[in-house]
Amino acid sequence: MASKYLLTIACLLLSVTYALAEHGAEYDSNSLGHGHGHHGHGYVQDYYAYPKYKFQYGVNDHYTGDVKQQSEHRDGENVKGEYSLREADGGWRHVTYVADHKGFRANVHRTPGHHGHGHGH
Repeated sequence: MASKYLLTIACLLLSVTYALAEHGAEYDSNSLGHGHGHHGHGYVQDYYAYPKYKFQYGVNDHYTGDVKQQSEHRDGENVKGEYSLREADGGWRHVTYVADHKGFRANVHRTPGHHGHGHGH
């Protein structure tokens, strides 16, 4: 008999958990000083984290011929970056790009290779 009550309680808890997950948790956005979007059912999406980062990386593998680098900087909705890579024919591709309220724009520059085959094994 006790197992019947435990099963009933477990089912009830699962139902409540499912309902909360489906409809989101409610909170008072004014208490956080943020709150930018109401999406119905009392759910408020809080855009708290301002998107800002900067990164760069590079690979220079003489054994495989894999040579590339990238860097990017984002401040809010403005993204600027560039990347370069050695292509299979030995040429280089260099791309600079910007993404902002006007959309994504890229400038691609290619330097031809000196031979017709790649460095890879």
